Formats: sequence, structure tokens, C-alpha cells
Amino acid sequence: MKKILALVGLLSVASFASAQETYSVTVGGTTTNRNSIVGQIQLGRSQNNSDVCARAQLPATCTQAQACTALNVPGGASCTGAQAIAAEARIYPDSLAGRESFVGALMVRAFAPTYLAEQLRREQNTFQAWCRAASQGSLDAVCSAAGLPAGCYPCAQ
Repeated sequence: MKKILALVGLLSVASFASAQETYSVTVGGTTTNRNSIVGQIQLGRSQNNSDVCARAQLPATCTQAQACTALNVPGGASCTGAQAIAAEARIYPDSLAGRESFVGALMVRAFAPTYLAEQLRREQNTFQAWCRAASQGSLDAVCSAAGLPAGCYPCAQ
């Protein structure tokens, strides 16, 4: 009997440790729920899915396999999530993994171009600061490395 109680106790503790998600969402629920971050993610995920299905000329509740087949995604009905994302045909499941994938893909689409532009701006600023501080010899070396004659001005914008 003690072994059974210990096993039940151990299993109940293990279930708490493995729980990763402790909220529930009813998208059609209250205004407060729809205004929560999770509610907004759910709305975005749902809208994305119905938009993909509409583009594929399928019902709003289409599956990933149906969308990939209709949109001629490589892999067809067996397309991977990565293939579907690349073809903008991903149907994100209503699960923690689906929401995480949706948020990740959304951030990449929305912010990656600005990250690149910001990095290029920072590099340009660093190079311009170097140009202002560089000696003529250093500038001539850059000109020479580029196949230009000494005295060129490699720092012109």
C-alpha cells in the first residue's frame, strides 16, 4: 500500500513539473480576454489560418495538408512546417507549439528587415567614424586594396 501511495504521489508531482501552459483561451469570450496578449495571439493565429485557407480557395478550417496541396507547396500534403512557412501557407495549430511558431514567424516577417537595416546603419556609422579619424596613409591603403589610386576618397557617402 505504501508503494502505491508513493507512486501516486510521485506521478502527481511529475504532472505539475511537466506542465508548461497554465492558461486557457476562448477567443470568442469576453472583451478582456480578446484584449489580452494571449487572446490577440490566438486571434492573429486564427486570422492567419483563415487567410491561408482563403488564398488556397478552401474552407476557413482547412488543414496544413490541404493548404500545401492546394498552394503547390513542395512536399504537397506532407509538407513540413518550414516548407509551408517559406510558401506563406502555414496553418498554425491551436497548441502551445503552434502559438510559439506563429509568434516566431510573425516576428521574423515583421522585424527582420528592420534588424538588417539597423545593422547596416550601425556599420555605416562605424565606418564613417573610422574615416574621420583615419590617416591619409590608412585611406590610401583602402584605395589601393580596392584597386584605386592613392588619394581616392573611400569614405564618400
